[in-house]
Amino acid sequence: MKILTFEQEPKVIAWNSLVTKAGCAVRGLKPLKLIHKKNSELLFALLKADVTDPAGNKLPNILFVRGHACIIVPLLKNGDTGKEAFLMIRQRRIGNGLLNLEFPAGMLDRNIHDPIKTAAKELHEETGLKVSTKNIFPLFDGPLFSSAGASDEGIYYFGCMVTVPGRRFAGFEGRAISGAAEDEHIVVTLMSRKQAELETRSLQARLGFYLFDEFRKNRNHENSVRKRKHPAKPS
Repeated sequence: MKILTFEQEPKVIAWNSLVTKAGCAVRGLKPLKLIHKKNSELLFALLKADVTDPAGNKLPNILFVRGHACIIVPLLKNGDTGKEAFLMIRQRRIGNGLLNLEFPAGMLDRNIHDPIKTAAKELHEETGLKVSTKNIFPLFDGPLFSSAGASDEGIYYFGCMVTVPGRRFAGFEGRAISGAAEDEHIVVTLMSRKQAELETRSLQARLGFYLFDEFRKNRNHENSVRKRKHPAKPS
């Protein structure tokens, strides 16, 4: 892995480009703390940033650089019974100590221009489900920012719908995944939205359900309009 200065790291360059396109001026960056992965790639950076908005006002000067991430909402269908369930994971998180119910997700790191590929990779690593990027669709046009007051992190939301044989469908429940990433211990589960929302405290998971539901509503509406415009010819 090529060693870069923090200014050369893609996630720092991406942040700089984002705020510059918004009309802000970046006058200086000073690293307060840099945390690297074992391969020397930048993981997190706490920076002191001298940035002014288009009117010349200074913005708050502490920036936590995480880079962007992606979340994928997979809906599985049992090919034998027709039953549908969301493929989710449980893992304990240091931020709250809880066993959190979530969707597969991961940071883009240096792969900032290929979030769909990262989504497919994380889905496979964290659940064992392998899906072609051609079958993954965006749930929103671009990243969504949850804490822009201090962090650059934007999250890309994706979805996929996969039909699998009944035996394979059942085999996902309780599957243990270890070694997907350092210090991750994951258990896979199949959940309905109603079941999951009784348990999950994850804002990202709840937003994932909402965006997925909106995607299906829009798709069904488009299909309905298409059928009205082009009705099937009687046989």
